[in-house]
Amino acid sequence: MGDGKNLTRRGFIAGGAVAGAAALVATPYERLLNALSTGFIHQAQAEATGNLGARNYINILIAGGPMRYTFDAWMRTNPSDAPLEYNPMVATKLVRSGNNIVGTEYATFNYNGVMVPHMFSQSVTTSAGAKALTELLNNMLVIRGFGSGFDGHPFNATIQQAPVGGVSSVMGLAADYSKKTFEAVEWPDRGAYGNYASMSGKALNILTGNPLNSLLEGFGGPAADRAKGRSLKDRNREAFDLAQARLRAYSQSEFAGSTILSKNLSNASDLMKKGIGNIGSYWDGAVARYRSVIEASMRQQGLVGINDVAMISDQGNFWRVHVAAGNRGLVVSRDSDLRDSIKTMTAPGSLAEGLALAEYVLKEGLVSTMNLQMGDPAGLMIKDAADGVVGNHVAIKDMHETGAIPGVLITTAYYRGLCAGMMELIEQLKKTKVNGVDLWSETVIQVISEFNRTARTNGTGSDHGFNQMVTSVFSGAIQRGPFVVGNIYRAGHGGGYVGTQGRAAPIDGYNQKGMPSPTMAASTVTALLRVPKNPYENLAEPLIRLNGDQLQILKAAKLVG
Repeated sequence: MGDGKNLTRRGFIAGGAVAGAAALVATPYERLLNALSTGFIHQAQAEATGNLGARNYINILIAGGPMRYTFDAWMRTNPSDAPLEYNPMVATKLVRSGNNIVGTEYATFNYNGVMVPHMFSQSVTTSAGAKALTELLNNMLVIRGFGSGFDGHPFNATIQQAPVGGVSSVMGLAADYSKKTFEAVEWPDRGAYGNYASMSGKALNILTGNPLNSLLEGFGGPAADRAKGRSLKDRNREAFDLAQARLRAYSQSEFAGSTILSKNLSNASDLMKKGIGNIGSYWDGAVARYRSVIEASMRQQGLVGINDVAMISDQGNFWRVHVAAGNRGLVVSRDSDLRDSIKTMTAPGSLAEGLALAEYVLKEGLVSTMNLQMGDPAGLMIKDAADGVVGNHVAIKDMHETGAIPGVLITTAYYRGLCAGMMELIEQLKKTKVNGVDLWSETVIQVISEFNRTARTNGTGSDHGFNQMVTSVFSGAIQRGPFVVGNIYRAGHGGGYVGTQGRAAPIDGYNQKGMPSPTMAASTVTALLRVPKNPYENLAEPLIRLNGDQLQILKAAKLVG
């Protein structure tokens, strides 16, 4: 590589580990080594300057706006709150009469002083065995009580990602302060539901196909004749030697972080060898592992208040399920047990793959910010009362025609799968330490959808809740949770939408008057990301402050009216 003192910083960063194979298209191993060596240099520079950048950020989009009451649309959160105004769609648990389910209720339990939905009293499956969902509560913040004032799926998805024009989106803000090889990654492509902006010009890498292979193609595309003229074994050995030479040259230079890198060359070498060893075998096994824990958790039977007794339909409107086939609400037949429908539920599209990708790139230090997605609840075996046929259905998340009883069963299973997948990822991140700090403490996961639902009073379904939005955030930087911020009205919208539903209410003494907008949520999430400047706070102050591992609520959540 030459004398380090005669090399520019750009030359070090741009110089590939595959420089000696420039005439050939890079193999996956060569691309990985190049990415790893770049990451080690960035990390050493960050340590030397005392600027470790923003926390890792993962945004999970649930497009379709599913009902979220069983998961993170929290209504009565304080034991001193007034009782809720009843609406059968705003439910977390099923009511039994004898040995059958006959209705719904909003059931909670007290965890660390917060009233949380019934689902969190359960356990889910991870590769380490059963895990109590209360473990997830310890690291959870719910941000409720905001709205956009406008209808529309794409609009309400994009406004949450980038609520203010002329500044970085939330993901772009995290990328602006990234020290990783790839600042921002999206998989799959969000299309009209995406809204990424970086004021520092950090690129968003939109991945296709196998996302891990697609990501590493940035260092050279695959080709059938990539090994032409030399064996893969020889090329991989040369690539490793060149990557090591690149790091040694930087360690001997006068650039920021060179001394730190010099002290950690042995560790960098070990990590490179591990990377070479696992890139070829990791993907299929990891995706299968995530799919297994997600599906086992969704399909579990015997959950108290959910599927511990028979679910025999009376063929009324409470028993409707909005399915993708024909975009209609079918009524569950009384000749079936609805519990059977979730026994074949499949992992929501792209979730297992996305979490497997997140695990790999975060542990290898390749990526700092990611957009992922979670698809529809599929594989539901439901017998239609109209024709008596058992169909394999997709229950779409735009749940206009899903009634109260199937709504609780299906959304509980769906969010149990999401929680199991996140908890599997969290366990893996806890095992990896950087500078003595585990990766989970350096990661923020946010779950968004376009909106929550506006629930019909007669229990037959729901419509778009663009003024009763909610998002939840999980991070190892949050300890002794859960926490909740944001005010909601006790009353509903009137007409066919009465009862407590999460309608956004103003916050006393807040710098955003009236109903808080998505800027409030973005500002609050940004407060967790450890960026030097929050570009949203002048419009909407963050509702929390994080000092070390102490999260302070600045405006207590209230149930108004």
